[in-house]
Amino acid sequence: MKPQNQKFRQEEQNSVTDSRLFATAFLLLVFAGILALRLLYIQGIQNSKYSADALHQYLIKIPREGERGLIYDRHMQNLVINEACVSIGLDKSRMNASARLYARKLARHLSRSENWIYNRIRKVSGDFVWLERRVDTAIGSKIATLNLQGVRIEKDTRRNYPHQEVASHLLGFTDADNKGIEGVEYFYNDLFTGEDGWSLIQRDGRGRAVPEQVIREKEPVNGESIVLNIDLIYQTMATEELRTATRKYNATSGSVIVLDPNTGNILAMANEPSYNPNSPTQYSIAARRNRAVTDAFEPGSTFKIVPFAGLLEMNKLNPAEAVFAENGSYAMRGRTIRDTSPHGWLVPKDVLRYSSNIGTVKLTQKLGNEALYKFVKQFGFGKQTGIEFSGETAGAIRDVPEWSSFSQASIAIGQEVSVNALQVALAYAAIANGGNLLQPHLIRGVLKENGEIEKIPVTADDKRPRRILSAETATEIKKYLLDVVEEGTGKDARIPGVQIAGKTGTAQVPRSDGKGYSTSDFVSSFVGFFPVEQPQYLIYVVLHTDKANQWGSKAAVPTFQNIAKRISVNLQQPESKYTETTSKEQSKLKHQDLQQIVVPDVENRRFETTEAALRDLGLHTVSTGEGEFIKSQFPVAGTKLSPGDEIKLERFELLPSDGFTKMPKLIGLSLREALNKMAIANLEPMVYGNGKVVRQKPAPDTPIRAGIRCVIECETPEIKTPFFSQVN
Repeated sequence: MKPQNQKFRQEEQNSVTDSRLFATAFLLLVFAGILALRLLYIQGIQNSKYSADALHQYLIKIPREGERGLIYDRHMQNLVINEACVSIGLDKSRMNASARLYARKLARHLSRSENWIYNRIRKVSGDFVWLERRVDTAIGSKIATLNLQGVRIEKDTRRNYPHQEVASHLLGFTDADNKGIEGVEYFYNDLFTGEDGWSLIQRDGRGRAVPEQVIREKEPVNGESIVLNIDLIYQTMATEELRTATRKYNATSGSVIVLDPNTGNILAMANEPSYNPNSPTQYSIAARRNRAVTDAFEPGSTFKIVPFAGLLEMNKLNPAEAVFAENGSYAMRGRTIRDTSPHGWLVPKDVLRYSSNIGTVKLTQKLGNEALYKFVKQFGFGKQTGIEFSGETAGAIRDVPEWSSFSQASIAIGQEVSVNALQVALAYAAIANGGNLLQPHLIRGVLKENGEIEKIPVTADDKRPRRILSAETATEIKKYLLDVVEEGTGKDARIPGVQIAGKTGTAQVPRSDGKGYSTSDFVSSFVGFFPVEQPQYLIYVVLHTDKANQWGSKAAVPTFQNIAKRISVNLQQPESKYTETTSKEQSKLKHQDLQQIVVPDVENRRFETTEAALRDLGLHTVSTGEGEFIKSQFPVAGTKLSPGDEIKLERFELLPSDGFTKMPKLIGLSLREALNKMAIANLEPMVYGNGKVVRQKPAPDTPIRAGIRCVIECETPEIKTPFFSQVN
């Protein structure tokens, strides 16, 4: 029995051993299966995730923005440039201290608060975050000394408006992200904005980015540049004369418009108060408003051309038939209409010459309500002009059923109707050009890489130009307006050798509570065009002034004359080389030599970007000097070169680091050349006259602080500006 029991126990032990071996093998097999499945999961399904994590350990993706397009005047002078600066970013994965410590140290040099920086670091997803965009390079140098691991100081560009207040209301400005906020910058923001790119940069063994080790990149695309119809010289003149007028005539605000009455091209548009778009937040919203298109007001006597045009068009005005002006006071429907000076019998041209309210009201009675309303609308009042600018007011004219028994009389003399300044200017342009209401054009077009200017299609609902008056009516009113300047209320606008036609305006300002008119606030205005036979320029001046300066003949007319004197110097000069060619001429030029390259205007552009662009065109560049920007070029823009030809570029820095500069030598230069030099030196010009510079203050090479106002006196110094007494 004993051997049998021993044998049974041996078999039992063997069975347990076999079970254990089987269980162990099974567990090993399951474990191997789990490892295999896990490996399959990692290498297959999760491959992209772990690959990305691996890449993350030695790569960083840095965003790159396309450079914003530039803005030029009609003669290709820079109105806006992109200046060098830096942007401060942070690679959060490389931080070696707390976010609070980083925020505390960075806040000492950035404009952001410690809490703002801390929250941005904590809340923005992803490894890379911008902390502040487009700051001075000096700030970047200070931040570099902090030695904060992961902080990146990237080269960048920001908007600079070298002519400061000149054209500021038209240009507008951008925010810290280079996004247009007002003006043309806002209206065409999509055109100016390029396409973003990026660079994938390798890290070194310590996790630091190595800029020269670019693994992969997407080049950013620069935005389009735009050419305006604005003439920098005329814009400067309008700005200076308007600034002087607001001080001299105690005006709270004002506007000046200079346009070509044959095309509707806006040559200048200035407003007061003004602002410097390089520091827009230092000014009120009211100061940044382009009042010439955004503000509505009652036009007063400049509106009288509307009933006169209607009467002539409908053959209801006999030029020889006199109307009695009641010796200056006329009672009508319980109200009294007054003239500024008493008159008896007046023929129609004398009614307009002396701006008789009574005579105008009596003549308009022949027209009737419906016809008067028709011509008000026909001249474009009560509807936006369609200028390429946001925020334009349409003004207002009530429908005839809403008129009172006195409305016809009020509207005839420019009351009970509101307009913007551009509408008035275009109405007079229709008289000047023979009867066509024009589409205003602030923008000339988009500047292409080959130097050509491509027009932007007009999208306005109000299709213009369109004929609103016969040529005969326009010619007759033009004669009346010539009499206004030669012998009437606008005679102080006369310029020897130049025939001017125009009309004065004096208007009361409605009270804010709607109860009648203010006794202290008035609108003084004058609109004129010249030369009368073939008008080339139209100027409209409007000043919101006090009772002492309310008359258009007292405040607006002298301001008009000062601007017109300076512009008239150019009447005998040959047409600019930048005048648009006809399509036939363009076609001829294109077929002359298809292998030639038209040199673009690259002055004031960034050297790095320009060099690459010229290289793409097939040109070889040679540079002299140092700096981020191009001061001059040779050959000049418009020159035709062959592939491989050389173009020389002179470089410069925009501003001295200590804020000081030397007064450039301007004597002997043309006014345009002088203004360009002052813009580069960041100096504000105060110009007297036009033509070549004969005197300047301060003297050449005088050490001065950038940004101060300096005097330029040109060949026609007879125009006086008594309120400018000294230069800082």
